[in-house]
Amino acid sequence: MPTTTWATMRQDILRPLGLITGSTTTNISGSNLLVKDTKISQRYPVDDYFNNRWFMQLTGSSTSNQNSTRRVLDYAQTSGTFTCAGASGNSWPASESGSITYELSLFHPDDVKEAYNEAREIVFPNISIIRDLETIVTGLDQYTYTVPSTIRLIDRVYRGNRRNADSNNNLLLNADFEDWDADQLTPGSQNNWTLAGTSATFNKEAQTTNPENYAVLHGDNSGRLYVPANTTVTLLQTFTPSSSSYTTLPTEGQEVNLSAWVYSNIADRLKLYIGGSEVGSYHGGTGWELMKASAILAFDATTAVVGLSTTTDGSTAAMAVYIDEMWMTIGQSEMIDVPYQELRNWDHVPPAAGASNGGILRFQDHLPDKYRIRIVGRDILKEASADSTAIEIDGELLHPVYDKVRQLLCLRMAAGSPDSNWTEMARQYEASYVRAVEGDLVGVNAPPVAIPRMVL
Repeated sequence: MPTTTWATMRQDILRPLGLITGSTTTNISGSNLLVKDTKISQRYPVDDYFNNRWFMQLTGSSTSNQNSTRRVLDYAQTSGTFTCAGASGNSWPASESGSITYELSLFHPDDVKEAYNEAREIVFPNISIIRDLETIVTGLDQYTYTVPSTIRLIDRVYRGNRRNADSNNNLLLNADFEDWDADQLTPGSQNNWTLAGTSATFNKEAQTTNPENYAVLHGDNSGRLYVPANTTVTLLQTFTPSSSSYTTLPTEGQEVNLSAWVYSNIADRLKLYIGGSEVGSYHGGTGWELMKASAILAFDATTAVVGLSTTTDGSTAAMAVYIDEMWMTIGQSEMIDVPYQELRNWDHVPPAAGASNGGILRFQDHLPDKYRIRIVGRDILKEASADSTAIEIDGELLHPVYDKVRQLLCLRMAAGSPDSNWTEMARQYEASYVRAVEGDLVGVNAPPVAIPRMVL
């Protein structure tokens, strides 16, 4: 997803309101640690021009002064010298050698950050982050589901069908973990899979009735992987064209697409494995999740080694996970997927204030168990905390956000002076924001909200 750093956004916001950038031409040193930029004296030839109203922020790489902000007390035009108000006298925290970049603005950087963090709430949901999540799996006789915290507003809900791992398109053998020569796989090779990891085990997990075994996603069995404490474990299969029915299928330099249904209640410990490396994202620890990843094999790779890998990742806890329905394809650039069925028999209960989730998704009718629920919705823009913060927005969607922030900044400056130029500027920025929203300039990020009333 495209992002823009807060440092870039701050400068873009301030530029129409008066932003000056430059760099020092003399080391910051001496008893008062003055900032000197001889180049600025030609642009602003009036003494005291910046006095008491402007703020200076040092933005260059520094140990002590980076992002430090001081109010300008005095500006000497002839030498381009700034005297700033520090915590102890007219000084910065420490001296600097070499050229240091700076920003000059009528607004303190903290005020700009505060205005943006307020604006991101105001512009939602017109300007938002689009989320497409598939982390929820239907349960036995379950009608309500907790929505992930990354979604504030739901637009669409779909039911994802399951594909059968026992298919000619799947290059893996025993990928549905139905075939077991023994009920337990200890470190070594058996049932087309190789287990590695001291004291690790891989057991057959059988389906039951009354109630059904939730640890079996499909068919009669799944696999239960036990990971001892402080142990890295892999469960792998090697695809070799010469020893399979796909004798003419090349592997050299080919793209491998791998997906697997994995159940775990511990996050950030499981990844898929392709060709000697962990790939993709960590399992989120939300129960059944469809993990997906892809990688390109080496130019001389005659086999494809794929599977699942666990890591200690600083954790000492043992864990148990369940695996079912693993898929692998070679060559194609996209993974094989299945169609979705849009659902309209749902209601969304928004989260309470301070909740750590996105509310409750409630269905009016029972859904088949162990199927994916796909939620397409919107989330509020990320909060700005540091210059390096990557906010998930770019392009023309930035402009209405900037206008809303500028409006808030101008209103603050106009406080107590309703007839000032700041008041008029606030009106202009508000009008620009409204035109952008009403003119569908942000429509790409704001799909129409479904009305979930009709039951299919």
